[in-house]
Amino acid sequence: MVSNEQFIETFREEALELLGTLEATLLELEEAPSDRELLSAVFRVMHTIKGSAAMFGLDCISAFAHDVETILSALRDGKISVSSELIGNTLVSRDMIREMLDKPEVASGPLTHDMVVFLESFRESVGFYPEGVKAEKVPSKEAREDAPLHTWYIIFKPGLESFLHGSNPLAVISELASMGELVSIPDFDRIPILSEFNYEQCLTSWHLFISTRATENQLRDVFIFVEDFSEISFDCMTTVSDEETVSPKRLGEILVERGSVDREAIDRVLKSQKKIGELLIEEKIVSPTNLRVALETQKQIQSVQKAKTVAMDMSTIRVKSDKLDQLMSLVGELVTIHARILQTTRDAGMNDEMLSVVEQFGRLTDELRNNTMSIRMVPIGSTFSTFKRLVRDLSSELGKQIELVTDGGDTELDKTVIEKLNDPLIHIIRNSLDHGIEQPADRLAHGKPETGTIRLIAEQTGASVHLVIEDDGKGLDTEAIRKKAVSQGLLKEDEVVPEQDLFKLIFAPGFSTKETVSAVSGRGVGMDVVNRQMELIGGSIAIDSKPYQYTRITLKIPLTLAIIDGLLVRIDRENFIVPLAVIVGCLEYMSEKQKNDHNIVIFQGRQLPFVNMRDFFGVPGARPAIEQMVIVTLKNQQFGLLFDQVIGGNQTVIKPLGKLFKRADGISSASVLGDGSVALILDAERIIEAAEKAEV
Repeated sequence: MVSNEQFIETFREEALELLGTLEATLLELEEAPSDRELLSAVFRVMHTIKGSAAMFGLDCISAFAHDVETILSALRDGKISVSSELIGNTLVSRDMIREMLDKPEVASGPLTHDMVVFLESFRESVGFYPEGVKAEKVPSKEAREDAPLHTWYIIFKPGLESFLHGSNPLAVISELASMGELVSIPDFDRIPILSEFNYEQCLTSWHLFISTRATENQLRDVFIFVEDFSEISFDCMTTVSDEETVSPKRLGEILVERGSVDREAIDRVLKSQKKIGELLIEEKIVSPTNLRVALETQKQIQSVQKAKTVAMDMSTIRVKSDKLDQLMSLVGELVTIHARILQTTRDAGMNDEMLSVVEQFGRLTDELRNNTMSIRMVPIGSTFSTFKRLVRDLSSELGKQIELVTDGGDTELDKTVIEKLNDPLIHIIRNSLDHGIEQPADRLAHGKPETGTIRLIAEQTGASVHLVIEDDGKGLDTEAIRKKAVSQGLLKEDEVVPEQDLFKLIFAPGFSTKETVSAVSGRGVGMDVVNRQMELIGGSIAIDSKPYQYTRITLKIPLTLAIIDGLLVRIDRENFIVPLAVIVGCLEYMSEKQKNDHNIVIFQGRQLPFVNMRDFFGVPGARPAIEQMVIVTLKNQQFGLLFDQVIGGNQTVIKPLGKLFKRADGISSASVLGDGSVALILDAERIIEAAEKAEV
C-alpha cells in the first residue's frame, strides 16, 4: 500500500520540475509577450499545481496558486497585458510556492497574512480586480453569446494505471458536460471476462461529442490532470453559426473515413435491402461501439476531419539522482574488477578460451559503462537558463541594463559536475553584475552602449569543458587589487608578480576590492567559494582582463568525475594515465639520434615541442634507448609528452586525490589498476602550462 506521504513526495518532485519550467518560460514570455504558446504554458503550470495540491490536501498551495491562476487567466483572455510587473510578481509567486513545498505545515494550512497582502499587491500592480472580472474557468453562457459554436469529437482513453494516480475519469467527463451539450459513448472493448478482470486498471474509454462556445484551450484544460497518462485526441468537426446548416454525411462514408471498415465491404453491404448498420453488425465487420460513434457523428451533422491524436510518451521514468550515483559507483567497481581478472588471467597463463571469456566480459563492461555514462551526461544549457532570472533581478536592483547571452548550451557534462557548478557560476555572474558592468551613464561616457553584456559560453576541449564567463565592463583594477593584497599581507609593498597571479588574488578568502558591503558583494566570500569548488571537482581557473574592455574568467572542468578512457604509460616503475580524449597519436623517440636542445620532434611533417616527463617529475635513473612519445592536442595546438613506455589502453575509474596533491603540477586524480597498484592521471594542459612557465 502506497502511503499518502509517498504521493505527496511524488507531487513535490513533479512540482519542483514544473516550477523550474515556469521560471524559464516566464523569462521567455517577457522577451516575446505576444507568444500565445508561452502564455498558455505558464497558465497550464499554475493550473496543474493548483489541482494537484488540492488533491493531496495542500490547501495553502492550492488556494495561492488558484489566485495567481485567476490573474493569468485574465491575461490569457486579453483582459490584461504582459508587463514587467506581471512577470516579476509571477516569478515571486513561483518562489513562494517553492518555499511552501519545503514546509508541509505551511503548505497544508490557510493562506498567511503575508500571502494575502502579496496577492492584493499583485492584482493591483497589473490592474486586475476580481469584482470586475469573472474568474470561472469557462465564461457563463451569457458572456459567450457572441462566440461561435463549435462541435468537437474527443476520444478519451485513460491509461490502465489511471486509478493508481488518484484519477476519476467520470469527474473529468462531468466537468466537460458543464461546458456545453455533451453526448458520451463509452467503449468497453478492452474489458475482459470477469475471471481476468483487474479492478485496479481503467479499461473503459470514451467517445465524446460536445457542442460548446468554449475554446480548444478551455477544453484541454479539463484533461490537464490526466493527459500525462492518457491518450486524448481533439477533432473540431465544424463551426456552426446560427445562419449555417451542414448536410450530413452518409453512414458508410463516416465509417470508411474512421477506418472502421473498408470501401469494398461497404459496397457489398449496400447491395442488400437491409439497413447498412444492421448488416455490418451481423457480419461482425464493425463493432457496436464503432457503429454508435459513426451514428452519433452523423447525428451531429458534422464533416469529420483528420483526428488530432496526442499520444503521450510513457517510455521515460523519473529516477532519484542518488540511485544513479550508486549505479555509477557499482559500474566503476565492475571496471576495476574486470581489470584485475584480466591481469590475473594473463599472469596465470590461462588458456585461450578463458581469455576469450574475460575479453567478452570486458566488452559487456564497456557497453554498460558507456550506457551508464550517457545517462549521467546532461546538457549544461539547463543550468544556463536558471541564470537569466538572476541577471534580470540583480540588474534591476543595481539600476543597470544588462543582457545575458549564452552559447554552447548543448555541451554535455556529467550531472554530478553540473550540480557542483551552480554556486561558482552564480558568484562569478554576481561579481560581473556588481563589479564588472558599469552604470549606463558611465558606459555612455566611455563610448559603450547603455546595455552591458555578460556572455556565458561552454565548449568541449578534449577531456574537459571550458566554461567562459565574460563581461564587457570596466575590467579588473590591478592597482585596487594590489593595494588590497598589500593591506591583507598577501603581497609585499615592492613585490612584483605576473598579471595572471595578481588576478588570481581575487579568489583569496575574504578578498574584495569593494569598500562598502552590500547585499550583492563586498564580503570577499563568493570568489573564494568558486576557487574551493573548482578544487573539489579537479578543475582550474584562468583570468584575462583589459581595462574598460572586458573581464574573461575561464573554468576548465573535467567531463566526468567517474570513468574515462585512458592510455597507460610508464616512467621507470611508476604508472601514469593520459586521458584518451586529448591524444592524437604516438611515436617512438630515440634520444641518441633525435635529441636536440629545444625539445622539438617531427610528427606528421610538423615540428612539435615536447615535454620530457622523466625530467618533469624528477624521476632519477637512466633513460631507455628507445622511448615513446604521446602526442596530445590542446586548444588546436599539438604537443608531445615523452615517457619510457606506452603500455596500452585502460578503462580508468577516477579516484580523487587528497589535499596534499591538489597543487601538484600535471596531476588531476588517480586510478587503481588491475594489479592493485595506483596510477596517477595526468592533466596535459597543466603540464604544458607548467613547462612553458619553467622556460620563461
